[in-house]
Amino acid sequence: MTEAGQSKTTPRVAIIGAGFSGLCMGIKLQEAGITSFRIFEKADKVGGTWRENTYPGVACDVPSHLYCFSFEPNPNWTKHYSGGAEIQAYIEHTSDKHGMDRYLEFGAQLVRAEFKDGEWHLTFADGRTHVADFLINGIGGLHVPSWPEIEGMDSFKDTAFHSARWDHGHDLAGRDVAVIGTAASALQLIPEIVDKVKSLTVFQRTPNWVMPREDEPYSAGQKTRFRKFDLLRKLHRLMIYLSYEMRFPLFRQSRLLQAWSQRMGRKHLEEQVPDPVLRAKLTPDYPVGCKRILGSNDYYPALQKDNVTLVTDAISHVTEDGVVDAAGTEHKVDTLIYATGFKPFSLLDGMDIIGVGGTHMTDYFADGGVRAHNTVSVPGFPNFALLTGPNSGLGHNSIILMIEAQVAYIVGCLQAMQKRGAKTMDVKPVASDAYDKRIQADLKGSVWLSGCKSWYIGADGRNHTLWPHSTLKYRHDMKVVDHADFVFEA
Repeated sequence: MTEAGQSKTTPRVAIIGAGFSGLCMGIKLQEAGITSFRIFEKADKVGGTWRENTYPGVACDVPSHLYCFSFEPNPNWTKHYSGGAEIQAYIEHTSDKHGMDRYLEFGAQLVRAEFKDGEWHLTFADGRTHVADFLINGIGGLHVPSWPEIEGMDSFKDTAFHSARWDHGHDLAGRDVAVIGTAASALQLIPEIVDKVKSLTVFQRTPNWVMPREDEPYSAGQKTRFRKFDLLRKLHRLMIYLSYEMRFPLFRQSRLLQAWSQRMGRKHLEEQVPDPVLRAKLTPDYPVGCKRILGSNDYYPALQKDNVTLVTDAISHVTEDGVVDAAGTEHKVDTLIYATGFKPFSLLDGMDIIGVGGTHMTDYFADGGVRAHNTVSVPGFPNFALLTGPNSGLGHNSIILMIEAQVAYIVGCLQAMQKRGAKTMDVKPVASDAYDKRIQADLKGSVWLSGCKSWYIGADGRNHTLWPHSTLKYRHDMKVVDHADFVFEA
């Protein structure tokens, strides 16, 4: 798989994952004249999250015109918040248009990568091997389903599956269905299945802040104007961006924005749920933004259907016939859907990354927490970069903005190596540690550390998922590679 005769002045790059991150990396490497790269994808096509998630109602919670590459606009988005199939089609189109097929290798699941003799030696699940000068992990953070730890899960005798692994061969019509979880995935799928099933039992651990969703379709005239007048489309995207960016002070616990947001959330709940008892069960007791803010116009109405039961007691255990709550009530069902989200930022799932001196990246993270310099580089792991790495997630804007900034930064790292004639580039531990301390200090006082339980916070109490500032600051900070932060070796 290694290209023979490849010049060492042009680094051989291996990219893991062909979702938004991996494809953006490949496209920008190609534009920079670095064409000695391969994109390894475990599945049989591109897409990442949007290939994997096919549950009914799956959609993005970031507006379409902002949830796409700045260099590859789509004037033909059908509505403000696109569904998963439309996003998947966009990813496939972008890959084809930019000729990524010549760099892609499918069915290649990385299981081991070891840095030795100045190179990365990769091993894949099917036994294939590859050698690269520079390794970029672009598998993303939200792709591994999170299964709850509930006693008796294996004893359920009928059909059970995770929302991220939807069983399309299982017909829900006329069935007694239970959905465990009420966050983003559940919010989208419950309204889609409620009228098909005989009964629907929804198990809620914590209510979420749900805001009204302006999701009108784009008219044929609007799409035509976006195609004809690029400036108009750019202004539309800019307006969306600014409206989302202005929400950032909410996460720094701005009293004004917090009060306004809570008032809007409660108004939406009051208008859609007249029953005070049900409304109380659906009212959060934590600040807006501590958990991910959700948007829906049909979730609350779905919960009030005659065939729906909302259970707010904790789950005790699962039996062969259903689910028993903490009050001792058994809810008998024949289909169990776990809408329990993903393992947060499982950046190394299923793979062993080994750096200098045999150090395993999992051990490095275990010793001091999941962290990376500029959210990208890990000391002791030369010529390595993470896309959507630690503390690069967002609670208020589009992750595509972060991906493009990271990709540009990594291209800058490769160009710095070429300019210096360096074989390796490794971030200094002192620089990385200082950066992590600064990030964790900046997170203090944020809404994410205000006390609610969320996937943003790891078992060690650290927020290793979210960026504590605006996207403007991130993009500014990532524009230039500070050579003083790295050790270059020829």
